Amino acid sequence: MHPDAAAFSNADSAHALRAALLGETSLLLYGAGSIGRDSLRALRSAGALVDGFIDAKELPFSTIEGVPVRRPDDTAFSPAQRQATTVIVTIFNAYVDMPTIHARLAALGWAKVVIFTAFYEAFAVELGARYWLTHRDFYRPLSAPIAAARALWADDKSRAVFDGIMAFRLTGDYAALDKSDLEAQYFPPDLPAWPHPLRLIDCGAYDGDTLRQVRGLGLTLEAYAAFEPDPGNFSKLAREIDATPSGAPALAALWPCGAWSHGCQLRFSSGHGSGSAVNAQGDTVIQCTALDDALPSFAPNLIKMDIEGAELPALLGAVRTIRTHRPGLAICLYHEPAHLWQIPLLVAGWSLGYRFYLRCHYHNGFELVLYALPA
Repeated sequence: MHPDAAAFSNADSAHALRAALLGETSLLLYGAGSIGRDSLRALRSAGALVDGFIDAKELPFSTIEGVPVRRPDDTAFSPAQRQATTVIVTIFNAYVDMPTIHARLAALGWAKVVIFTAFYEAFAVELGARYWLTHRDFYRPLSAPIAAARALWADDKSRAVFDGIMAFRLTGDYAALDKSDLEAQYFPPDLPAWPHPLRLIDCGAYDGDTLRQVRGLGLTLEAYAAFEPDPGNFSKLAREIDATPSGAPALAALWPCGAWSHGCQLRFSSGHGSGSAVNAQGDTVIQCTALDDALPSFAPNLIKMDIEGAELPALLGAVRTIRTHRPGLAICLYHEPAHLWQIPLLVAGWSLGYRFYLRCHYHNGFELVLYALPA
């Protein structure tokens, strides 16, 4: 790593890395996706000179915003160039094992690699908060609620996942993350099974992926209520129900709405697949509703929420339903930094006798899920 990127876990180190990168005369970005483009703009706004992108994918273009895009194994890069050029990894998503990327770059001879978490800490102001990712100083005054949330977990595995997530967020060290649950999201095999048959409220139903998972596991779905405000996703969800009528639940209600604390209309960024979300600068407006208002007599035994940061208000809009029926809860915690402790503490504060578990189902701290099981 260059310059000793693993050590950049405090403000002084981040400033030093920033100064070092701004002084570089040969700089490449590995990863030409949205984060790469945002990183290019951030570096340019700070006065850095970026020579181009390298990306392992076959891309349908040769330049981005005026800089060239080439493969990292392009033979036009000489061994000397690979030794001398600083490469910043600009990838931040759930689907890539970052240590594998770092090892691949090293094997190709790129000697000066800055990992994304170190780069982000040095340019956090320009890049802004993204999902759980924010400047590490955010955590400094929050030791009390973080410790209170840690005390909630019912098993050693959950505490290990929690500790690994916190260590990763505070140091940027990918090795801190637990990697044993990269499958079976919402139905982890090492936890007690959900009630049977299922009466599922699916918030953030996307294209029916959780519905397909239920069927793939051979579970009986007695009743299903889905909330999906993105029009494209909702159409796919409806087709998923229609495509397999023999496997459809006897009671199925699909709501083209967002789950929220109360009925209202909010701006929404649509057309981003599973990443469509409430956003003040969104391209459209959606109707939102509280689960308590929309489904007053549904009697769920499982509520799942993966709603791009709206989990906290949606839970507040479901308090009556949760208090009355004490369903199992599978709630994503990775869309906002503070959800890691705010959401478990909120549910624990209702004193409903839940046991709390934590599992992470994708890479890099994404798809982090709170499982609250009624005792």
